[in-house]
Amino acid sequence: MLNFLLRHFVPDYQNTKDPSVRTRCGVLAGALGIILNMLLFAFKLAVGLLSSSIAIVADAVNNLSDAGSSILSMIGFRLAGQKPDAEHPFGHGRMEYLTGLVINEVILVVGFELARQSIERIRTPEETSFSLVTMVILAVSILVKLYMYSYNNRLSRMLSSVALESTASDARNDCITTGAVLLSSLFTYFSGIQIDGWCGLAVSAFILVSGFQSLLETASPLLGQQQDPELVHNIEAAVLSNREVLGVHDILIHDYGPGRRMMSLHAEVPAGMTLMHAHEIAESMELRMNSEFGIPTVVHIDPIDVNDPETAALRKNLLGFLRDISPDIRFHDFRIVQEKSHKKVIFDLAIPYGFAEDPKLLVTRVQDFIREQDPTYRPIITLDHYDSRS
Repeated sequence: MLNFLLRHFVPDYQNTKDPSVRTRCGVLAGALGIILNMLLFAFKLAVGLLSSSIAIVADAVNNLSDAGSSILSMIGFRLAGQKPDAEHPFGHGRMEYLTGLVINEVILVVGFELARQSIERIRTPEETSFSLVTMVILAVSILVKLYMYSYNNRLSRMLSSVALESTASDARNDCITTGAVLLSSLFTYFSGIQIDGWCGLAVSAFILVSGFQSLLETASPLLGQQQDPELVHNIEAAVLSNREVLGVHDILIHDYGPGRRMMSLHAEVPAGMTLMHAHEIAESMELRMNSEFGIPTVVHIDPIDVNDPETAALRKNLLGFLRDISPDIRFHDFRIVQEKSHKKVIFDLAIPYGFAEDPKLLVTRVQDFIREQDPTYRPIITLDHYDSRS
């Protein structure tokens, strides 16, 4: 079914790097979600009102909110697909993330309202009726939601879309909540014990929990999340494949929306290299990063003095000192600058996030060690952090 729709509405759907293809796929997923969710809402609302079941009505309202979410998703993909302009030179890709935030806020509001209604039903229970039609409607709803999970999950993988991934998770959660409603209706029918309000409360709790989790996941790219460690590792390997590059650090990847990233990195080269040659290396790496990873890149060159015996000896001693403290401590941009009465020892000290020791105390220990090597040394240390997974 999905392949049929993609072939007819998105002829070049396999070219997912094309922003227009991404937009059309997102709009198609949203339109299909609207149609299916509105049908489910209509059938469930009718059954819920006829059977006086707050749990079924709650599930129907959840489908209505899902339809609204699909509308917002369509709008988000449309806005995110706009080309860069003077006010937004990096494009509008983050609109997809903002749309996801709005969708999750709507889900949370619906969840709170359903919880309120369910608590009222627990306080003042009403008798519910159950029929074969009710069971069939709920069973069909589960099958429809499974299909929606399937196509949204597939499209989210194709497009690397956080919004569609959240939509897929929501459809999966709906299968669980509708199944709970069906089981509670069967339990009440055969036992005569009214658990409708409690089941409605459980459904609303599930909606709230999943909505909050999805909210955090959607907000993460906007806050500036850590990049995939495997991607960072592959970038490091690509840079270091140039034998003239001694090291790489400070890889920063800025996310302006799916498929819209920019990167900066520092590459270490021998200090004796000519400026022209260092520029050629930086330019070749920028071209490679863009062609191999699809990320426009700015490369900063750091000169490293590999021939100075004093720098090499102090670097070796510092490496041994830091390894005794922790093998997770790194340093880079290490150099000695001669002044009139003293020597500046300048470098960046990198520790993993969540490092056990107080960073300020660690810097003090390292400074004391540097001064012990030579009283004329003046350590200038910049504290840095890195993800230990990369």
